[in-house]
Amino acid sequence: PRVRRSLDPARRLRLPRPGGELLGVGPSIGVAAADAVRWARLATAAQALGVGLALLDRTVAYVKQRSQFGVPIGSFQAVRHRLADAKIALEFARPLIFGAALSMDPADLAAAKVAAGEAAYGAARTALQLHGAIGYTAEYDLSLWLTKARALRSAWGSPGECRALVLGADDVPGGGARRRS
Repeated sequence: PRVRRSLDPARRLRLPRPGGELLGVGPSIGVAAADAVRWARLATAAQALGVGLALLDRTVAYVKQRSQFGVPIGSFQAVRHRLADAKIALEFARPLIFGAALSMDPADLAAAKVAAGEAAYGAARTALQLHGAIGYTAEYDLSLWLTKARALRSAWGSPGECRALVLGADDVPGGGARRRS
């Protein structure tokens, strides 16, 4: 099958091979598609959390070794606050992902996805700022992680779409109405 370009250079997109398993036929296609979206949002949220944590780990290691004014930049309070904010956002997303995996409710999955996507994107922005100019180069691995964080943020529903689903909007594509209890 023909390989398609992906925003993430570590991935390749291919058309499905003929003879694969059908998820649904006729009227059940809508149900199968909604089920696929739920699983995709869960996987995207989990991957975004992993990307954010990887970015944070790499950034912490970098600020420990890079010096400015004769001391590691990790000793500066402003740097520590940026890293702490990124860590808090990522740790806030983790239980949302676990809860969404248990419930598989569309609104819970959307909440987990938006929290993890925004946390990973925030960690990416922090990483880029703290790495400085080296973070912009394509030869440095950080650029791959930044690209992943950007791509995951909007994959399987933009932050706006996911927020609308969490807030109970009934006209959100791929989500369905939030359960009312």
